[in-house]
Amino acid sequence: MNGAMKVISWQHEHTAEAAALFVQNYHQQRLLVPVLPDIMTDVEQVAARLEQLLRTSSGVKALENGRLLGYLAWYLVPNFRKTPRLGAYVPEWGHGAVEEGKAAIYRALYRAAAAQWAAAGCQVHAITLLAHDQEAEKVWFWQGFGLTVVDAVRAVRPFGAMPQTPLHIRLATVADALALTALDADHWQHYAQPPILMTPRSGLDADGNAAFLSRPRNSVWLAYDGGSPVGFIRCSGYDFDSVAIVESEWTVAITGAYVRPAYRGQRAATALLDKALRHYEACEFTCCTLNFESFNPEAAAFWPRYFEPVCHSLLRVPEF
Repeated sequence: MNGAMKVISWQHEHTAEAAALFVQNYHQQRLLVPVLPDIMTDVEQVAARLEQLLRTSSGVKALENGRLLGYLAWYLVPNFRKTPRLGAYVPEWGHGAVEEGKAAIYRALYRAAAAQWAAAGCQVHAITLLAHDQEAEKVWFWQGFGLTVVDAVRAVRPFGAMPQTPLHIRLATVADALALTALDADHWQHYAQPPILMTPRSGLDADGNAAFLSRPRNSVWLAYDGGSPVGFIRCSGYDFDSVAIVESEWTVAITGAYVRPAYRGQRAATALLDKALRHYEACEFTCCTLNFESFNPEAAAFWPRYFEPVCHSLLRVPEF
């Protein structure tokens, strides 16, 4: 950077340039993880998302002699992560910066955005970064952010040898909705326990699970000990509840997985995952995605064995 950088509120100018900054960075992520869909390599598609965001929310941009150096745009999210707090959230495509002076650009953008977030009463600041961008991650860590959620992907390919487990693995049907509901209640209770300590939440009721299982691109696989269900993995071909970069017609999302504590160590989770991958490979899906809390010790120990992180979501709770 040779001139003076200024940070101003962002309306609708420079959306194409901003989109190009994101796409350039996303190309680097796809070189490392080629199974990622290519939809978000389209500058026009990313620009359209930015335009839509700016119609309902706000942003800031950094300029030098009229040239875009970086940008930051966000949503205001009430009840962020099921808490009473108002959050400001920057999606993975909602920010970008040129490589030269990236750290200084991001610091300046956050200074301006944080002032607007404080004025709006935001009690949580959050941003999603592409996992490969270690320089950007360091900048945000040094600004008080910590890792919260990891989004990861893998090719829809089963393991070479079918994992061996003493449990019986089978595909759930609508008739299993009630049993799945009881198992899922244990699943959600797990998140409220130390050290995870998420706010109490609940899953689908029996009718909701029956409706989920009725949709053809969805599936749930159950692990049984005799006649008792002790674990499951839920897969959706419709609702990803994830970052935009993983979305495609041929992406399947793992939206829930759980094995009761007494049955861990018996390779139940690996066998459930393998069954799901074999099913979706036969259906010609190409990308499998999921996200998990980095502070969930079971998830953090299991998923990175089989999935490649592509996004890191960071969070800061200001001390006021």
